[in-house]
Amino acid sequence: MNLFETKKTFTGRYLKNLTLYVFAAILGGVLTGHYAPDISIHLGVVSRYFFLVLEMLILPIIFMAIMYGICQLSGIRNASSIVWKTILYFLIISSVAIILGFIFGIAVRPGAHTGIDTTRISRSLPRTFEINDDTLSGNLYLNRHGIFLLVSIAAGIFMNLSGAREKFLNLLDRAIKAFYMVIKYLYIILPVIIFCNIAYGVAVYGINTLLPLSKVVATVYLADIVFIFGVLGLVAYLFKIRLWKFLLDLKEEIILVITTSSSKTAFPLIFEKMESEGYSRKILRFVIPLGYNFNLSGACIYISVTCCFLIQFYNISLTVSDYLWLFVIITFTSKTASGVPGSGFLALIFTLNRFGKIPLTDIALLYSVDRFMNEARSVTNFISIAISGAVISKMDQNQKIRTEVLD
Repeated sequence: MNLFETKKTFTGRYLKNLTLYVFAAILGGVLTGHYAPDISIHLGVVSRYFFLVLEMLILPIIFMAIMYGICQLSGIRNASSIVWKTILYFLIISSVAIILGFIFGIAVRPGAHTGIDTTRISRSLPRTFEINDDTLSGNLYLNRHGIFLLVSIAAGIFMNLSGAREKFLNLLDRAIKAFYMVIKYLYIILPVIIFCNIAYGVAVYGINTLLPLSKVVATVYLADIVFIFGVLGLVAYLFKIRLWKFLLDLKEEIILVITTSSSKTAFPLIFEKMESEGYSRKILRFVIPLGYNFNLSGACIYISVTCCFLIQFYNISLTVSDYLWLFVIITFTSKTASGVPGSGFLALIFTLNRFGKIPLTDIALLYSVDRFMNEARSVTNFISIAISGAVISKMDQNQKIRTEVLD
């Protein structure tokens, strides 16, 4: 069932043709950014504030969805098994993503012989990235999604042990639906936001920005493609999921993620779409919100490739133990890359600060092409999260079949 075909799953006839409006917005944004750059530069503030509002709406949904998912899991016979399988799956997939990023970064060597004159690089970054991660407030901001996650897990466990569990569940269900409705109506202006986002990107950065750094951008895209169709393709095959059909079923959501450069824009939609395809509602409500914090494969690949770029750019010699330590740091810092567009770049700065062996002197160089890598990072995050929900749901179904056979 297509998400845009009924009023029950979306907000009527206008949003039924959302994909068409999105493509029109992309085209209009490119033309406006190219032919009216002075006007387009001021449009960036529109999309920036939209994503701030969207994040304020989605964070409570993630909070409530995790609480709801934990309570629903208590009604499943093999709940503890699902929890451990989910954690193990996230750890394995994230580790593979980081290693794949290192492999492509070392093999392609995007930072070697770039011919870039560092004296001409602007060292200024937007104030958004002026965050001191050594302070308590800086750390709280960077890890706000993880803090929300831990609090929601604790609240879910407490609610599950409470005698008013069913009353809480009904209240949560109504609250989640209310938030979904607000966000879905907010999506009515999404083509306008996409138009502003694209126009701003073309006006400020343009295609010419890609030329000196095209190798690092290409490396990120290549690693993401191999990860999606190679690693996730293998995972999907093992669990009898037809990857290509799976991606086609989520094409509207993938388009939204690409055009907004944020995997969270598709968060409210993914539940309805996957539930309509037969995946367990209880599992999805638990796994997918967790995935938005712990299964950011695109961010893992992006950070590992860009770290390799900077290592080669500055001709830094690292030992195997240095790379192992960098691997550990990326494992943790990639979890801070869940947020508004640009949070992945903030996670990169956080990584370099913690690692300490790669200078941040010319980090603005990478920021100039971060927007072009953001789409690949966000799409990879989204597809990886969606696949995780499908895989854990399949695991649960297989476990039930084995249990029924034994009984």
